[in-house]
Amino acid sequence: MLVTKIRCPMCGHVQEIEVPENACLPFYKCNGCGELIQTPTDTCCVICAYSETKCPASSLR
Repeated sequence: MLVTKIRCPMCGHVQEIEVPENACLPFYKCNGCGELIQTPTDTCCVICAYSETKCPASSLR
């Protein structure tokens, strides 16, 4: 499974998460500040929005 680093838009904390192969992640909980980060309306998922990696599921849309 692919792993990427995602940066919290609230506090800047960087954490590694696994990238799902066939699904988008609509949210994630930051390990730094504890905030639940949601997908912006114009992107596939939080991986596409807050990391340098595009999730494989974004090409399925």
